[in-house]
Amino acid sequence: MLSRTKPLSNVLLALAAGNVALAALDGHCPPLGPVLPAPTNPASYEPVRLAVQNITDTFRNLTADLDATGISIAVKSIHEADPLLELHHTPATLNPNGTSSIDSQTIYRLGSISKIFAVFAILQQSNVKLDDLVTQYVPELLQLKGEADEVNDITTVRWSEVTLGALASHMSGIASDLVADISSIPADWTQLGLPKLNATSETGCAGVFGLPPCNRTEFFRDFGKRHPVYAPFTNPVYSNVASSILGFALEAITNMTYEDYVKRSIFDPLHMTNTTIFNGPENNAWGFIPVNETYWGSSLGYEDLAGGFYSNTVDLLSFGTGILKHSVLDSDKTRKWMKPVTSTSSTGLLLGAPWEIIRSETVTKDKRLIEFYTKSGNLDSYNNILCLIPDYDLVITILSGGPQSSTDLVNLALSKVVQELLPAIEDAGKAEAKPKFGGTYVDIATNSTVTLSLDDAPGFAVSNWVVRDVDVIKNYGNFAALSTSPKDQVVSVRLYPTNLSSGCHTAWRAVFDIGTPEELAQQEANLFWPGSSCNTWASMDRITYGFRSMDELVFSLDAKGSANSVNLRTFEIELKKEA
Repeated sequence: MLSRTKPLSNVLLALAAGNVALAALDGHCPPLGPVLPAPTNPASYEPVRLAVQNITDTFRNLTADLDATGISIAVKSIHEADPLLELHHTPATLNPNGTSSIDSQTIYRLGSISKIFAVFAILQQSNVKLDDLVTQYVPELLQLKGEADEVNDITTVRWSEVTLGALASHMSGIASDLVADISSIPADWTQLGLPKLNATSETGCAGVFGLPPCNRTEFFRDFGKRHPVYAPFTNPVYSNVASSILGFALEAITNMTYEDYVKRSIFDPLHMTNTTIFNGPENNAWGFIPVNETYWGSSLGYEDLAGGFYSNTVDLLSFGTGILKHSVLDSDKTRKWMKPVTSTSSTGLLLGAPWEIIRSETVTKDKRLIEFYTKSGNLDSYNNILCLIPDYDLVITILSGGPQSSTDLVNLALSKVVQELLPAIEDAGKAEAKPKFGGTYVDIATNSTVTLSLDDAPGFAVSNWVVRDVDVIKNYGNFAALSTSPKDQVVSVRLYPTNLSSGCHTAWRAVFDIGTPEELAQQEANLFWPGSSCNTWASMDRITYGFRSMDELVFSLDAKGSANSVNLRTFEIELKKEA
């Protein structure tokens, strides 16, 4: 039954399709998330310093022709006090009312990055759930009236089905906006074939173009005239109004103004001293104000809750760090929050609440899938993005404004930073993890051993895994007694962190990848969906013996966080790390 020294029989190799992309390098399928602990001192590693220099050179080229547009880019590890990277471009053409030199303290308008704060504040409420109906807190929504007395699914939102979570994740189906109506722009729209509007068909407010900002009363007067786009939970539709309604709900829940609550519970604890909501900074010279910018200093009224914030690089880095370090929101709530809620028609983009989750498997050498939790913000000539990368404990901020600023510019800048920096951060993580966890662990008394090493693939490679003179990897098929799968398949084993720890112990899980890269490629070629061979989520924790999982390994750590032994729980053996 057991194979001690004789290798497995050769497996016939199936022909693999030439253009099939495997889940990760060599067909490995790691769990989603970090495959090694994030580096705690990335700035000290030469690959990171070289990457920062290359990004700096790229930034100079990127901004060479931005003669009236300002931009700030920063990257910070939550484990270090100072940013890894901080770059600012001050254009030659400046508005005399604004700053003369852009730096980390320079204030921009955030646009829809503002939406994160409403959701964050709702999550801080211990007695409130995202599954609560919004009408529980904003019952006035049930009284919204349309342009006519007719009430049906086409004309009227099903408010009795709209939850706080639906609003947070753009799944409510409600209209995208109220203020952003082109009738607010002074022009003769009848020349484009549009009818002349009467007074009840115009809001009469906008916050720009000489119109006053819209208040809450005007919202409830007019928003019922907007038809829904979908029934709730049908499809995501971006909605500024949804975030404002969450703000109304927060005020009802806390019995405080939105501004006072956010300042007390988010801004103050995170030392965000230059972030404001309804008004700009005390001094315009603190901000970057592009020439001819009309939205600086303009209030959007109630929609400031969704897109009117002002902030700077320092404050946004502090905010992102606070999220990843669970400073003002419990870790369990944060983990639940930083997950997708729905998909979109782009395979590279999922939506959270209100995260725009970019997914890529082209960034690091191991070719694994990485998720980037972003929130973009656009307001007139201001275009920005906040990006959190939980796998590496990184925060990226990009703020920009001016005639050459655009979503494309910000996305390009983010791509350049990520593509250059993340491979270096991955190398820094390996450089820290290797001496802490890598090496050979042995128990001479039982003739047991296991070796952990690093290469370009994800996590630690597991080899020479022998317990009581039995080769565990070669006999993996024999351990799977309850499976009908062939017993003689090629097996490779990788080890990944779980982030479960207690005192000086930390738990990792082994993943047994079955099949050669060629066999996995053939499987991918035969099926119609990408990544079809990658099913780690369904294969972990499957082989147990005496209630203990074969894939669980628990390290014992010294005072510096380095492993001195590993417990193979199924086998009830503690292996000591060789010096």
